[in-house]
Amino acid sequence: IAADAIVIATGATPAVPPIPGLAEAGYLTNETAYELEDLPESLIVLGGNYIGLENAQMFARLGSKVTVLELLPQILPTEQSDVAEELLRQFRSEGIEVVTGAATRRVYREKGEVVLEVQVGKDRRQFRAGQVLVATGRKPNTANMGLETVGVAMDEKGFLQVDDTLQTSVPGIYGAGDVIGGYMFVYTAAYEGKLAAENALSEQKQPRDYTPLPWVIFTDPQIAGVGWDEVQARQRGIDAEATTLPLSEVPRAIAARDTRGFIKLIRDRESDKLIGARIVAPEGSELLMEVTLAIKYGLTANEIVSLFHPYLTLSEGIKLAAISFGKEVSALSCCAT
Repeated sequence: IAADAIVIATGATPAVPPIPGLAEAGYLTNETAYELEDLPESLIVLGGNYIGLENAQMFARLGSKVTVLELLPQILPTEQSDVAEELLRQFRSEGIEVVTGAATRRVYREKGEVVLEVQVGKDRRQFRAGQVLVATGRKPNTANMGLETVGVAMDEKGFLQVDDTLQTSVPGIYGAGDVIGGYMFVYTAAYEGKLAAENALSEQKQPRDYTPLPWVIFTDPQIAGVGWDEVQARQRGIDAEATTLPLSEVPRAIAARDTRGFIKLIRDRESDKLIGARIVAPEGSELLMEVTLAIKYGLTANEIVSLFHPYLTLSEGIKLAAISFGKEVSALSCCAT
């Protein structure tokens, strides 16, 4: 097949770490776990990020005894500890065991179970389960395509290296979706595919722009975010201020008798403009777009406060969180501003 322009959008597959014995013992991934005909009595999940945590909670609620092993010091390692700790409390309340700082050294089968030998600090521990689900990242589908023969540059993991227009190191060849790494979401892949195709067919190339990019982890409670957290903002030289409103201060959550989680807003202290949010809440994803629009169009926290938010809606929590930059919400009467 010959063409003036080519868009490579071959996606990615689960990455499996080179742990001795893992391949021989057998494992599940998020792509094969749903082919099981019987629910495993017990399950070990390797990896404490998006995919691992979503699957861990799902299997636990279906009835499996679940253990999550995360190599790094906390689950959700790219988030701040308040977000991770809130979800960790929920997992432990459901009987899900979570072990961090856990380096798996060896895997083998014994008496119908998978056995993992794991280094946790100075201790060597054993974990046993009926199945192991590997959720330790993704690898690009770029092998055996001959990309090297035409000079397409890839990083050490095999992801395509592209510029801001999604063009690779070879003029006329573009990349889009999981195969280029970065944000591996369905909606960013769709955006990249459209942009790559348009740039491939146009002389006027448009750069990619993800700002601000909302994202969701579909655990319960959900974890939703957009923009920078306070640490990320300060690393960029912004005088960032964060405020956190527990859901126990949101009338809708009180009425629903489910006050798990919080709404955290981050603003530029100097300009009062919102620059980020982190939300841990049941259906917290539904709160994201108000903050996303506020960030994109430069709204301030005070402008969010000035907007009418109907009483007894979850979105009222965004207004209350914005109020909490300057006032103690628990001391206010109903619907006060």
